Amino acid sequence: MPTEILITGESKGSVTRRQLWRVMHDGHGLSGHAFNVALVILIILSVAVLPLELMPYFRPYHHSFLLIEAVLTALFTVEYCLRIYAAPKRMRYIFSFYGIIDFLAIVPFYLGFFASPSLRALRILRLFKIGEIEAAGTEEEEHTLEHDVGLAPDEKVEYIVSRHPLYLFLGCLPPLLAFSASLGAFFLFGSSIAAVSVAVALLLFGLIFFWRTWLDYSYDLIYITSRRLIFQNQHLLGRSINQVNYYAITNVKPYYSSAIGYIFGYGSIEIETPSATVGKVELHMVRGHEKAAHLIMAKCTSNQDLSSISPLAAETETS
Repeated sequence: MPTEILITGESKGSVTRRQLWRVMHDGHGLSGHAFNVALVILIILSVAVLPLELMPYFRPYHHSFLLIEAVLTALFTVEYCLRIYAAPKRMRYIFSFYGIIDFLAIVPFYLGFFASPSLRALRILRLFKIGEIEAAGTEEEEHTLEHDVGLAPDEKVEYIVSRHPLYLFLGCLPPLLAFSASLGAFFLFGSSIAAVSVAVALLLFGLIFFWRTWLDYSYDLIYITSRRLIFQNQHLLGRSINQVNYYAITNVKPYYSSAIGYIFGYGSIEIETPSATVGKVELHMVRGHEKAAHLIMAKCTSNQDLSSISPLAAETETS
């Protein structure tokens, strides 16, 4: 770090701010990935408490819900202050869309002490914070990609096809309902062993569903490299990687699967090969699917001459 400061002329505080911003905003490195996972879980938990807090059956537990919300709001307040501290241009962040969302995620709690409880319902806006989380696989450093994906020494990743944040948002709804039902069962029937078992089962279901959604969103990617396409698919218990040369691709088809996809700017991409091993590869709810398809088709066109002199092949590797 001292060498970096000497070369760039930055102070120690500036370097710290820049590194913190990369972790919190860009999700860089293992720290950034862990931060994003913890952030989404806290968002789900905070919103899961909301319907219970507004239901008359749970009024005797109002102070317990208030304590939970106080702890969560304190954490979100620290996060908001750290984002302001680390932002390269602080005023731009404060008045940006997600800066306003971050502010609205904490202010209803403080205003709720002096206003109606329904005002605190505005904290449902925390769900919009999920939209600023990037897929973890797109933030990997080059040396990590070389090790995990298997890049050749002269191969470079030129574009990464990833899912739209709406995929993560929708995937968080079942865990949210499971967390809410788990808390409800625990508070209403906490003295019963059966109720506790149901609450734990719902909580585990929510966590497993969330983790599956997180893996699909973060690591189901298509790497467009200078030499080939690499398809990465992450499972709960492992990962598969399919590789295909550009001259082995017979068709690339981007399409909108619904009108909602057209409105929100996501679609599907379908890549066909004659290989029995790779076959047809599809990735749904992709942002920039048309751009990705054009890049792949351009690569296929530039490698068209190779198809007449190179054997048609596709390789598959599973780890």
